[in-house]
Formats: sequence, structure tokens, C-alpha cells
Amino acid sequence: MRLFSLKTLALSLTLSTLSWNPAVQAGTDEAEILALYQGWIRAVEGSDIGAYVGGLHPDISLRPPGVSGLDGRENYREFLGPVFETASYEITVDVPHSITMMGDAAVVEYDYTIRRVVDANADTALPAGALEGESTTSHYIDIVAKNDSGAWKIRLHSWSMTL
Repeated sequence: MRLFSLKTLALSLTLSTLSWNPAVQAGTDEAEILALYQGWIRAVEGSDIGAYVGGLHPDISLRPPGVSGLDGRENYREFLGPVFETASYEITVDVPHSITMMGDAAVVEYDYTIRRVVDANADTALPAGALEGESTTSHYIDIVAKNDSGAWKIRLHSWSMTL
């Protein structure tokens, strides 16, 4: 019985050490960040503003090329209204997400081609910074950070067009 108790104690200590191990935590964080982006892709392709905005940090900064951008989740929500009303979108991941962890923040780089299928009946003007072409390939550099409840959210979303 004593041997069983010692083995149980050793197993418990090993498991608790793993849960505090930075390498194990980083792997979990990276998986959560990748899941955040998969949800974001589904939200874009489903024109689901609620799900899209759900992945944003309250203090999100949007910095599209060539315009000043906007700050704040509610401003971003307003920006998305005409974007999703006028077209549907298909995303191709050209270069998978590369994540550089920095504690409770991370830099995420990736390349997407976004195909925009315009609704022929839509007559709403797009806001400055919205994708307008039929197909756009871009290199994205985002910063993600944990929010107050420990969930990963996108804090800065920026990109540059690639040829």
C-alpha cells in the first residue's frame, strides 16, 4: 500500500510539473491561437460578424494598407457590416500561421488569398481599408494577446498586399 501511495504521489507531481512547464504551456497556447484563427476563417467565410468580433481583443487595432485604420471592437463591428453585406468570401491559406510567443502575447504571420464574391444586388459603399478586389493575396502580421479571462484574442490586425 505504501508503494502504491508513493507511485501515486510521484505521478501527481509529474503531472503537476507538466502543467507548469513553459514548453507544454507554449504548445497549448499555440494550439489555442491556431484555433482562434480557424474560427476567424469560418466567421469570414460564413459572413458571421458576431463570431468574427468574438475573436477580437476589446482594444483591437485594425491597420489596413494605405488608410489610417480604426481602433476598438465596436468600431470594427461597424466596419464589418458593409463588408459582409456586399460580398461573400473564400480564404485560401497560402503560408500557414507562424507564431512567435512572447509571454501573454504573440506575433502571428501568415499569407492568405481572399476571394471576394460580390452580391450583384448590393449597393452599399465599402469603408476605407476594406478589400475591394475579386482576389487579394496578402501577408498578414498580427499581434494576439490574452484578455482578462486568459483567452487569446487578436489585438492588432495588419497586412500588406503581395503580388
